[in-house]
Amino acid sequence: MSLGVSASSRRLAWGRGQVEVNLRALVILLVLVTTAAMLYAYTAWRAFNLQYEISRGLETQRELMETSRRLKVELSVLRSPERMEREGARLGLIAPKTEQVRSLP
Repeated sequence: MSLGVSASSRRLAWGRGQVEVNLRALVILLVLVTTAAMLYAYTAWRAFNLQYEISRGLETQRELMETSRRLKVELSVLRSPERMEREGARLGLIAPKTEQVRSLP
């Protein structure tokens, strides 16, 4: 089976019959297919990058939530009355006498 193209007649001779080829339509088709392939590759690349960014964001969120949890525990320990009494005693503070305490209305 021989395949030949004549540029002057724009006819494709293939086997027994001849098929007319419109080069303009062929070029447009190739441009469209190439554009579609490039668009597909771009969207796949963009989706991969977005997945990476989401993964990084979730990891940062996990780290910040753990830090927040640790800070809340530390705050509750620092605010505990027992700790404040110990620190006051360490600094030489004494409890006020009952006549020194004023009640606000």
